[in-house]
Amino acid sequence: MGKSVFSFFTGSHDANISVTTGKNDIYIIELERIFGNRYFNFGALIQEEDYAPFCNYIRNILKERGLPLTSQVFDVGIFEWYTSETIIDFMVDFFSISEVHMKGGKEDFCYHHRSHAANAFYSSGFEEALVVSNDGFGNDGTFCVYEVSKSNPNFTQINEFVMHTYPTKYANCGRFISEIKKKAGPILNNLANAGKIMGLSAYGSFNKDYYKRINNYFRSEGDNGIEEVTPEFIKEFSDFEANCLKGKDSYDFAYCAQLVFEECFFEKFYKFFDEEKHKNVCLTGGGALNVVANEKLSKRHPNNNFFVPSSPGDSGLSYGMIAGYLKDAVIPDPMYSGCEILDKGSLPYILDQRAWRKAEPSLIAEELSKGKIIGVCRGNSETGPRALGNRTILADPRSHTAKDEINHKVKFREWYRPFAPICKQEEANKYFETSSNACYKYMSFSPNVREEYKKLLPSVTHVDGSSRLQTLTRDQNDYIYDILDSFEQITGMPILINTSFNTRGNAILTRYLEAIKVLDSTGLDGVILEDYYICKDTSD
Repeated sequence: MGKSVFSFFTGSHDANISVTTGKNDIYIIELERIFGNRYFNFGALIQEEDYAPFCNYIRNILKERGLPLTSQVFDVGIFEWYTSETIIDFMVDFFSISEVHMKGGKEDFCYHHRSHAANAFYSSGFEEALVVSNDGFGNDGTFCVYEVSKSNPNFTQINEFVMHTYPTKYANCGRFISEIKKKAGPILNNLANAGKIMGLSAYGSFNKDYYKRINNYFRSEGDNGIEEVTPEFIKEFSDFEANCLKGKDSYDFAYCAQLVFEECFFEKFYKFFDEEKHKNVCLTGGGALNVVANEKLSKRHPNNNFFVPSSPGDSGLSYGMIAGYLKDAVIPDPMYSGCEILDKGSLPYILDQRAWRKAEPSLIAEELSKGKIIGVCRGNSETGPRALGNRTILADPRSHTAKDEINHKVKFREWYRPFAPICKQEEANKYFETSSNACYKYMSFSPNVREEYKKLLPSVTHVDGSSRLQTLTRDQNDYIYDILDSFEQITGMPILINTSFNTRGNAILTRYLEAIKVLDSTGLDGVILEDYYICKDTSD
């Protein structure tokens, strides 16, 4: 039996805990999933007087999961560099942690980007790889490069310290775009902007003035990217007001922001990438959520393999700390190692109050083929920001109205936001311009829909012809695979719309009662709660 390890990333957003008992198991708790606050900020939301009830809650979740930690004793506790000593002392005492790892040390996986890198490398299955981690902040910089092999797992950074916060600046550009819905509040709310800018950029084209301003801002020095309004920001955008860009101007501004992001990333990447030497490449950090840049790399280098983990952003750091410390992936794939349903006891009550049918894959496929929009809440949640089948909303990709219906009536989000297709892995290349060198199972790349299928798949084909594809095998998720299989038998298409089961501004849900609330308050037609299907219209 190996060591039991408790790992905690508090951070300034996306706080998460990972646990292993030393018996080839991993359990990842993204705090936003259990508290509902997207981008959960532990320091802002959990005060010192809350530590005891918080730890009790985590302990109860672990017990419900069946982790054999009767006395709740952990051999090792790992806390990232950001964590205060007050929090560490409390956790060590509460969970009876014997050995503590925190800041400092050449191979210290408490460091931000080393944790990102370990998460990516050990999830990849590669024997050796160039690992590139980039995002908007970190005690070890913002762009970190490693050459790693399993035979000699050395995570010493091979590049100099870099503090170039272009990923954060990319998100900051959303401030001026009226098509991006925003919440009032601090800079952390800009985290949601990056994906929106990427989606909107496909509608735009090059604008010389916007490009020049954004390029100057991205490449300016002297700010750390965390503060939104800096001297460099004011210098380039002093004549802009919040939400001042509308229509084509906003599309073109997003296009130029995406273009400069890619240029900044590629300039740094190509300083270290050797096409002949680095046959395997792991991309991680928040910047690796830019699927457009990822796709361009994979297509430029067809003889090199590219991998992005299911949770490349900060929500994957506690797992990265464990994998780095143990020098092992712990389990082959942490894809579904997230929270269980947190209100399992409510299911008998719900079934007593609602009409239901057994959620046979053939029934669900038939309902989807009729145009129903169905939420799925079953099993353990996915790890990371993508819905990968267990906290998912499914719909018919052939529909010309499904995209607008889900955006406007279910998720209440911007009209231009694209939806991902989920497809049986063995048939993906028939419908999408996939490459054998990219891993598509986590929605990390955006291949084009093949020309002959664009009109047949309108709800998953973005305006530029791309799609944020997820491929699926039966081994990964047999239930969703069987729905795809049944849907193919009915329609000839082994593809569905797959988007996260949440509404705008809220974290992906993980409670049955919350799923019922979304069913009752939105345009959702039905929900799957474990093996039960509940829909609004039971007349048919």
